[in-house]
Amino acid sequence: MSHWKALEPLIVEDAVRALRELLAEHPHEQFYAAAFQNLYRELDGPVYLPGLSANSVDAREDGPSGDFWEADWNPPDWRWADIDFQSPALAAAADAASNAMQQSTRAAWLAAEQECIDMLVTASQKIREALGNSPQLRPDFVVFLHDEEGGGALARRCIGDPAFFELFPAEAKNDRERQRVAALPVAERVDWLVGRLNRFDGAISSEEAARQLCAIGAPAVPALLVRMGNGKSKHGWDSAQLLGRIGVATPEVLAALQKQMAASRDQPAREWAARALAYLGQSDWLLEQLSRADNPMPALLMIEGLCAPYSSFRDPTPLPLDYRPLEALLGGPASTIDAVLDILKPGSSYCALRPGEIDEALRGLGSPHALVRRHAASRFNDRGLGTAVGERALPVLAERIAHDDDVDVRWESIESLGAWKRAGQPWRAVVERAAREDPHQRVRDAAQSLLDDAAA
Repeated sequence: MSHWKALEPLIVEDAVRALRELLAEHPHEQFYAAAFQNLYRELDGPVYLPGLSANSVDAREDGPSGDFWEADWNPPDWRWADIDFQSPALAAAADAASNAMQQSTRAAWLAAEQECIDMLVTASQKIREALGNSPQLRPDFVVFLHDEEGGGALARRCIGDPAFFELFPAEAKNDRERQRVAALPVAERVDWLVGRLNRFDGAISSEEAARQLCAIGAPAVPALLVRMGNGKSKHGWDSAQLLGRIGVATPEVLAALQKQMAASRDQPAREWAARALAYLGQSDWLLEQLSRADNPMPALLMIEGLCAPYSSFRDPTPLPLDYRPLEALLGGPASTIDAVLDILKPGSSYCALRPGEIDEALRGLGSPHALVRRHAASRFNDRGLGTAVGERALPVLAERIAHDDDVDVRWESIESLGAWKRAGQPWRAVVERAAREDPHQRVRDAAQSLLDDAAA
């Protein structure tokens, strides 16, 4: 167990004190809500306690909306958006909890993050109870944790279902609608979800509909093909994207994507068809089209598709990591290489590395192409891959730091080695040497930063 649960009495005491002071300073205001907001955390990094906010009936710009997503329920928009409430004791305890979780394993970090969230939920409930029935509080006054990731579900945990649905009747309606859709036969559910794509109102947004369609898988494919049409549909780009994510490479699917790629007048639809074909294992076909002198399609279209498996858009697809198509591109003419380097330039959002892809990523670290080595080195920046992977990858990263002739590969290798925290300590001497002797300031700075973090 982490240290976060132990903070609960402190955060309740400090928040209740601050809110009572606020009530005393504004005796003519009637308050309808208080909230913790902006719980900052970064994976494997620090966690900072949220701020405390409150709002009154008079401070609302309009009347009560009954909509959780409107400004009157968005703490950063409230009149008292940042109440100073943390005592020195609470701040010190939070720093200690954050530091402790950064020194542990990835699994322990994730467990501590959840414990922190759970603590803030129960603290919200206890703060509401401690404030009692002051006449300055509306009878339906609530305290909740506002978090972009947790959304309404997290606030609902704090407030409780009866009060939450009374405050937000639209959420109750949406909850019933989600349950109804979930109970539909698969074919009917697919049709309903396809109708929600590119819609952002109602119980299920476009993003959630897409997620559910991908979870349904193959039974959703026929409806997406119909939606994609004959290559001229305005829905061609997102239909192709979902077909790539689902990963069902039937002849019908491949033919439809190839037709859209060749014939659509919508550039995003053509590009997503090319990407989807790569996600469906058709990189060899794309390479063949690229090599054909009589191919009327722009070369950049095939290159966009062939580069797609190395970007983060690959992550929801079942396609395994394979650097061979990328190496084939990098063995092509200068114009092709320049296009690839631009698409996959430093700072691009790369795909995550999966446990079953370690062998290919390690092979990539030894590729004759610097771009492949750079990509592979950057993908090992995840200590959540586990100890066994670290034992294989960290010595290779250290070797890249010491001997690679590409500055970006050395820099990425240092960054990834640092992500493994204590597990990277056996290669400290390599990092120290890089901090002193690497010919590029950027690499020296990264190495020194790693050393400084380890010493902190």
